[in-house]
Amino acid sequence: MEDMAVLARDDKQLTLVYSSNTRVGKHTLSYLQGISEKIHEIDIAKVKVTGTQWAEIADGLNVKVGDLVDKRVLKDDDTDRSDYNTEDWVKILQNNNEVLTQPIAINGETMKQIENPTEIMEFFEVDSAGLKKTMHTDDPTIESTTKDEKFK
Repeated sequence: MEDMAVLARDDKQLTLVYSSNTRVGKHTLSYLQGISEKIHEIDIAKVKVTGTQWAEIADGLNVKVGDLVDKRVLKDDDTDRSDYNTEDWVKILQNNNEVLTQPIAINGETMKQIENPTEIMEFFEVDSAGLKKTMHTDDPTIESTTKDEKFK
């Protein structure tokens, strides 16, 4: 497993932190790949995210690192984790990638946990099918400037 060097925070960079070992993670990536080829995907099943980066992500989401962990997925459900600190939760995330509660979308300074894969479209402001909104009496047309152009 390789270490992830830097957390991309560019307005022109779509970043998705996810686990390829979760259904929501895989589906969210699929939706994102459908709207843009310029994706910085961070699959925590393959890349080790540092404790500092997890803290940065949690801070950007206004949650604690422990809130990123789906406690229901942890194998030893009888363990009392009430006294776990940030380092404990980081170790759990680094060693059990499938416990990431939801994928995390990052665009510049904006971050959002994606509960449902279709939310990724909303996060990156993409209308369904990339159609330009028109009057109800007009036929829909393809948007001449796509979301991808923002990221060139």
